[in-house]
Amino acid sequence: MGRLKCCIQKNRVISTALISSIAAGCIIILIGMIFYKSKIAGIAAADTASYHKYRYHYAIISEEADAPFWEAIYKGALEKGMELDVYVEKVGSKLQCSYDLKDLMKIAIASRVDGIIIEPNGEEEISRLIDKAMEVNIPVVTVLTDAPESKRISFVGINSYNQGQTYAKQVLELVREGRKKITVLLSADSKDSSQNTIYSNISEAVSGMDVELDYAIIGTQNPFSSEEDIREIVMSWEPPDVLVCLTATDTRNAYRALVDYNKLGDITIIGYYDEDLILRAIEMKNIHSTITIDARQMGACCVEALTEFIESGQVSDYFSVDISVINETNIKEYMKKQAD
Repeated sequence: MGRLKCCIQKNRVISTALISSIAAGCIIILIGMIFYKSKIAGIAAADTASYHKYRYHYAIISEEADAPFWEAIYKGALEKGMELDVYVEKVGSKLQCSYDLKDLMKIAIASRVDGIIIEPNGEEEISRLIDKAMEVNIPVVTVLTDAPESKRISFVGINSYNQGQTYAKQVLELVREGRKKITVLLSADSKDSSQNTIYSNISEAVSGMDVELDYAIIGTQNPFSSEEDIREIVMSWEPPDVLVCLTATDTRNAYRALVDYNKLGDITIIGYYDEDLILRAIEMKNIHSTITIDARQMGACCVEALTEFIESGQVSDYFSVDISVINETNIKEYMKKQAD
């Protein structure tokens, strides 16, 4: 009898302990669930606080999306977009696999963005895709290079005549210093007339002077085409005294060729754009001058043009951006301004 009573008491103790453990477990689970829900609510509140829905979504497209010049255009577009409540997306940047301009354009159209900013490459297919975008109510602004035969709403670029006059003045400075043999580097696949206009302005400026003016066609078939063509010019039997470069890529490659083949001083460069390598070369008097444009202003103009068209249905057909010259006389002031 005593043994049975002992067993009953032992079972009660075990039951009590088991019930207590289950109760404690339930309390812990309940506290955990409350804590988890409060955390999720906090995260959701934080996400809601940081989330912003923009009025418009624009895509910006170029075959050189990650180049310094295009990075500056994008920054200008992004900054202006923030002012106008517009999100600007750089399509095709830093992707694991590369897409050509046609594919990037198709991606933007399929994404149903509110507007597209693109640098056309002269292909008919790009003009056709611009028209297709317009057909589905996606306005398109061309930048740097135009596609006038397409239905684009506006072109943001450089006044090629003014640019040609600016180059001509720089050439005349070097002619007065005794440089007589001038070679202008023209892109092999340029479908627009701007480079021809620049060359014509230089030709008119030196007309009747004791100057040998020529041009060289620089290939763009692959990343090394420009480099190889320029090196051949630099190492030719009768190299020019001056290389006039109309693109940032040609300016970089020309300067590197002069450094590699110890031609600094023998050949001088009139360059294009204001990236760091070019500015440092001007500062060291290894490049005579460079013609630059306000790339950020260009990006901002593109965003303004798209927004104006969406909201009013009308926009100017052409926007021109500012041109400036950087040379030995203003390089320090320019670099200080850039740093500030």
